[in-house]
Amino acid sequence: MKINPIASPNILKSYLASKPAPTKQKTSSGRDELTLTDEALGFSKAMEQAREVLEFRSPEEKEHIANITNAIRQGTYSVPSEDVAAKILESVLGR
Repeated sequence: MKINPIASPNILKSYLASKPAPTKQKTSSGRDELTLTDEALGFSKAMEQAREVLEFRSPEEKEHIANITNAIRQGTYSVPSEDVAAKILESVLGR
């Protein structure tokens, strides 16, 4: 099958010339706002309290998690590649 080229290179130019230029819409402040009702704020607080009540971690576990979180944020957390490889092999071999 042979596809013939466009007969005139000016076809694209004339198409683009006839196409209206895009217009930019201005926003009022450029920022989004979120307003929560009192009911939504109360629900959020209740959910946070429920999460705290259902937390079954010991203080030591919480401290360990906080230390790892801080190390990740600071970019200093690393896992030895041997440990990663061992876990992969365990999961693949089912041990």
